[in-house]
Amino acid sequence: MPYFSRRSKTALAAAHPLLQKLFSEVIKEFDCVILESRRGKADQEKAFKSGNSRAHFGESAHNYTPAIALDVCPYPINWENRKAFIEQSKVVLRKAKELGIPIRWGGDWDGDGDMTDQTLMDLPHYELHPWRTYAKNSKLYRG
Repeated sequence: MPYFSRRSKTALAAAHPLLQKLFSEVIKEFDCVILESRRGKADQEKAFKSGNSRAHFGESAHNYTPAIALDVCPYPINWENRKAFIEQSKVVLRKAKELGIPIRWGGDWDGDGDMTDQTLMDLPHYELHPWRTYAKNSKLYRG
């Protein structure tokens, strides 16, 4: 059975309890790695400057504590294996629905099932939706 590494557990522990609950169930069925949860100002601006994010600090669900977003990759990580990211999303979205957890995936931002109409493709990204609702009860992470 798949399990999270220490690094993945640490990242998941910094996430919103609903994301912790969701991915604690996902890992039982699909082997994945939690790459990132909270992102402080320096890391967010670095992600923005490198083109890995379109958001400045304070404009991303990663910038809150607890984190309202996670970046998750299928294990083993292969950035070229788009099919693995899609298979992962099927498990995550199904589990979220079963648990009643409102989630949005960065591979289908509008949730219409059509991945060709996206202006930003962020296959590892999952966030509670709408994330700004959860941000009202969270604090900006300065880390």
